Amino acid sequence: MSVVIVVGAQWGDEGKGKIVDLLTEKARLVVRWAGGANAGHTLVVDGKKYVTRLIPSGVLRSGVTCVLGEAMVVDPTVLCEEIRTFRAQGFLRREEDLVVAARAHLTLPHHREIDRLRDERPGNLGTTRKGIGPTYESKAARIGLRVGDLYRPDRFRALLARQIEALGPTLLALGGTPPDAGEVAAHYLGLADEIRPYVRDASSTRPSPAATTCCSRGRRGCSSTSTTAPTRT
Repeated sequence: MSVVIVVGAQWGDEGKGKIVDLLTEKARLVVRWAGGANAGHTLVVDGKKYVTRLIPSGVLRSGVTCVLGEAMVVDPTVLCEEIRTFRAQGFLRREEDLVVAARAHLTLPHHREIDRLRDERPGNLGTTRKGIGPTYESKAARIGLRVGDLYRPDRFRALLARQIEALGPTLLALGGTPPDAGEVAAHYLGLADEIRPYVRDASSTRPSPAATTCCSRGRRGCSSTSTTAPTRT
């Protein structure tokens, strides 16, 4: 199996999505290995604009499996919105068109709130306020929740309560308020069934014989894309 890797070295916005989309004309597996629901990739196909934030831009290619890898941080709300949008447009017709790593970490409302509050302070980095950095902080601090935890409700609630307790002082110091754990749990556990068909062990995903794998990564994150297309601009 041959592999093509696209690396962005300009902190994002270099056009990785378009490059990967073009390269994946012959690919069958497109892997996004890290990053989260950031600014996204914009593709124009036959005059129609598509925007991907979590799902690799390979979603526009038929017969391609798009993989959200284990080093990604996944916001389930954004993911469900993307899945609904692409399904309504005729994409993601098969369950095997998308793989969401069970071990990927979850971006939750308090991560986005911490990101926003920090970004409003003097000397900020200028983030997209999507909670990606704070989610990786939770992962490094070993208080993160993973996609697979959504399917163990008791464990999810317990880990969520621990995480909110740990991040509470940070939120208060920034002028925010810790969220209600019960409300957060109800919302995200309610999304679990919608993404369940796609959740699996991403590390065991294999392309069809003689296929090419295309992966892109950038400094701000990484994305990967896929295969089938008419005119692309």
